[in-house]
Amino acid sequence: MIRVIIADDETRICKLIINLINWDELGMQIVGVADNGIDALSLVERENPDIVITDIRMPGYDGLEMIEKAKNINEKLEFIIISGYEEFAYAQKAMEYGVKDYLCKPINKNSLLKALRRVNDSLKIKNRQSSLEKEYQTIKKDIRKIRASFVKNLILFKADGFKECSCEEINQNHYFHFREGIFRVVSIKIDGSSKANQNSDEIIAKMAGTMQTSLPELTYDAEIIHTNSNLYVLINYGPDEKEKIESVFTKILNESKDRLTTFGLMITIGYGEEVEDLKKITASIESAKRAIDDRILKGTGQIITFSKTKSGGIYNEDRFYELTKKFIKAVELVDTEEIKKIINTFKEELRHESICGSELKRLVREIGNTYYLTMRNNKIKIHDAFEEQTQLEKTIDNSYSMELLFQELVKHITLSLSKLAEDKTQKNLGQIRQAKIYIEENYMKNITLEDLGSYLGFNSSYFSSLFKKETGVSFVEYLSKIRIEKAKELLKEPGLRIQDVCLMVGYNDVKYFTKLFIRHTGLKPNEFRKIFA
Repeated sequence: MIRVIIADDETRICKLIINLINWDELGMQIVGVADNGIDALSLVERENPDIVITDIRMPGYDGLEMIEKAKNINEKLEFIIISGYEEFAYAQKAMEYGVKDYLCKPINKNSLLKALRRVNDSLKIKNRQSSLEKEYQTIKKDIRKIRASFVKNLILFKADGFKECSCEEINQNHYFHFREGIFRVVSIKIDGSSKANQNSDEIIAKMAGTMQTSLPELTYDAEIIHTNSNLYVLINYGPDEKEKIESVFTKILNESKDRLTTFGLMITIGYGEEVEDLKKITASIESAKRAIDDRILKGTGQIITFSKTKSGGIYNEDRFYELTKKFIKAVELVDTEEIKKIINTFKEELRHESICGSELKRLVREIGNTYYLTMRNNKIKIHDAFEEQTQLEKTIDNSYSMELLFQELVKHITLSLSKLAEDKTQKNLGQIRQAKIYIEENYMKNITLEDLGSYLGFNSSYFSSLFKKETGVSFVEYLSKIRIEKAKELLKEPGLRIQDVCLMVGYNDVKYFTKLFIRHTGLKPNEFRKIFA
């Protein structure tokens, strides 16, 4: 869990930051809040955070002083600074201290979320680099492992720390022989059932052997890594050798296809784009992966070159949003047939869309993520959720056709739901979900427990205990939460008075509404409007 400290001399800003984000979903937790630079520095020493969100102006130590001193305590500490528009130049100076991001007041959820994700990515890279450094220390005498580890880190983890190094430094530190010329990544993917894949290791080893024999004669340097059912090849060569190198891969494709078919396996080769500088190799890596993803649409058994100009566009986000709304409702009602219908309709719609394989995988991945997020939001506990999501990601990666991709998605979700149906502790959740839908559709009315019990066929006292048991909150608390969330949306409309919003969400007493709003958000309705309207 990533540890976060918030430092701002305005209490309401601290509360706003805490309440804007679902920290658990980001894998983060707030471990301290300070209203001055001195206390913030003490928290850094005591709590050992990973991220500090701090105002640029504070009593005690100001933001820059605190950052400088905190860096002396922990040089890996990441900072997000908060500043007003008039402090922009001052905030820019903080970048000299290694600050990754800053937020201008007023703070909104999207900008805070983006900043946290950017800093989170930076922390992941630092951790990977730290792990890689430790790995290098243990294998520094093994040249082959050092070379393979460097390429593996590039391709699998998108590490770009090497960009600060010259080609000569990379050659010296990682035992390569790179020269000025062309750099390219080629990906080779073996597809088939998990049972068939048991026979792929010998074939992949033979491919690697062919390349290790043929490529050194045509390249300045080449390195091959094998991960799961993929081979990745990083090659550096002169412009005149391109055709000869591509003929090597054509030969591998032709020689492997028949043999692989015998075992029920298929091969696809993806060419990444050529780049003239190792520092731009990420573009070649990504395009090689996208070329392999395009086999979902173009078919296996061929060489695919990913083309930006012919790759297709991004699926319309508004249409996808409407799809996910229908999908969420079907999941909440555990309507397996409706889920299948929505997914299959979406598949047929996509057949007529001009999109690339990577975009198709992204959409399927989003549907899977939406399923698990809907389950969490409805407090439905899936005991093996992490394992299920890991398996779904593996399934998506290994699907080599659109039909198989959607078939596996439906199979995965329906299997997950069937497991839940067998769990006796989940038997009442259908009624609870219906109750939640009823509340969301009637929150503006004077609804009661008796109304809900009558709607669902329960007496009110039984339903009250069932609702509290399954959701963790009382009916009244849940109704208040829904009403306040609706009020937050309405307060963004400048033409509505506070009194109007109060009535529209089901309250008649403005004072009581204001009290509840403060309890849920930490802000008065008019303060919320000033920040977000």
